[in-house]
Amino acid sequence: MPGLVPPKGGLAYSDESVGRLPTVFTNPGTPSSSKSSNVRTVRLRLLPSGTQERRLRRLADVTARLWNGLNYARLMQFRESGEIDFKGTEHEFYHRYRDRLGVNAGQVINLNNWMWNSFFELSRLYKQGKLPKFMNKPSPPGFWKDKVLGKRLLRILVRNDRYYLEPINNGEGYLVLKDWGLKIKYAGRIKWSGKQGTLVIKLEGNRWFAYVPITVGEKPAKSNPRGYVRGIHEKIQIENPRGSNKAFIDIGLNNLFAVVFNHSDTAILIKGSTIKAEYYYWKREIGTYQAIRDWLRNHGFESWRKYHTYYLHAIYKRRERLRHYYRTAIRFLAKTLWQMGIDEVFIGYPYMVSQDNGNEFNTNIWWFNKITRWLGEVLQEYGIKINVVNEYGTSKQCSICNMEHENGRVKRGLYICELTGIKINADINAARNIAKKAGYKTPTPKKILSYIVTTNGVKPITPKEGVTVETSTVETPP
Repeated sequence: MPGLVPPKGGLAYSDESVGRLPTVFTNPGTPSSSKSSNVRTVRLRLLPSGTQERRLRRLADVTARLWNGLNYARLMQFRESGEIDFKGTEHEFYHRYRDRLGVNAGQVINLNNWMWNSFFELSRLYKQGKLPKFMNKPSPPGFWKDKVLGKRLLRILVRNDRYYLEPINNGEGYLVLKDWGLKIKYAGRIKWSGKQGTLVIKLEGNRWFAYVPITVGEKPAKSNPRGYVRGIHEKIQIENPRGSNKAFIDIGLNNLFAVVFNHSDTAILIKGSTIKAEYYYWKREIGTYQAIRDWLRNHGFESWRKYHTYYLHAIYKRRERLRHYYRTAIRFLAKTLWQMGIDEVFIGYPYMVSQDNGNEFNTNIWWFNKITRWLGEVLQEYGIKINVVNEYGTSKQCSICNMEHENGRVKRGLYICELTGIKINADINAARNIAKKAGYKTPTPKKILSYIVTTNGVKPITPKEGVTVETSTVETPP
């Protein structure tokens, strides 16, 4: 069918979906190397005019109607016979919506095909008992719908040859949608150059965003010469490593990153206390709006819809704020490692931690998979290789005497060797044990550089020698 292109790495719903988590070996002593990807997704803020805003909403509503109608028809077929007529439903819904969405209707249908095929594959593995025990029985694809308001979720899929970008400068330009004659202004820096993939436009927090997947360095097809996004860099690796040193990282929550090195007695701690504070602030806000919304709704007040909007916006803000903190810390760490001459990094992976010992911290606040993926992508820019090591037992084992002390971790951040009495930061102790599992020795840290993540970058907790910390002044309003 025209317009139906199999989903590839370029089809993404957010900038967080690009890349993959490195394979983790169950053998605690065996590190695994991550597989790098040359696909990156650029997130652009769209600034439509009033007329463009209304057209985008209509197009997104039609797209959601296509998805929901197609998904419902297939769900009914599945419940009746356990099978789906893919070709019949494709033909019916593609031609029903082609006059309004053009060939872009095929992208929506194609995504639905992929999700249903994934559901059938997972169901087959579930029946054979090959899925992990913590995974529940697979469910069919869901609908693009807000279950509380009953309204459709607004998003648009555009085929890679049905749009192009017109950059004005490094921070703004225009997104041109060919099929609908729209030229929408955008704000955002395009870092990468390469072949563009399927565009996804989403309404998030009452703001429009465009997600443009880019296969970095790859040229577009001759039939689509404008399908090439021009950014700052045409290849992912921007810098070369300055040395051949190794770094070993324990990722946590109180200490987001604890880093030790094979060539230096200096260690790095990047605190995560601000991330926890941010999470709990928005958790309180979300809970407050949810409680007011439910009370108003249960007592028949129509104003509950307003508080549901506040509730959704608070969820959006929490995700965006945490994402900002994590990505700020990752960018700082990657640049610091590059400056220190690191060419290879080993990260401890807490295998099955959220399944075997799940709680609010390691499930909601601690985005380990995303952190690892993001860090791997940024390190790739500096030519630094990333490896994953199963960190099982690294918190109990003593990096001083190599014995396991059940009561060695006396406090949240302190580990005491019961044999020698030497005290060491608990996360740095775990990082040194990760190095041992990877086959390296690290000197006992004598100097710890501590940092904290803020909204305005990563700041040192203790000032460097010879540097006077200036206290910012806030003017009192008249």
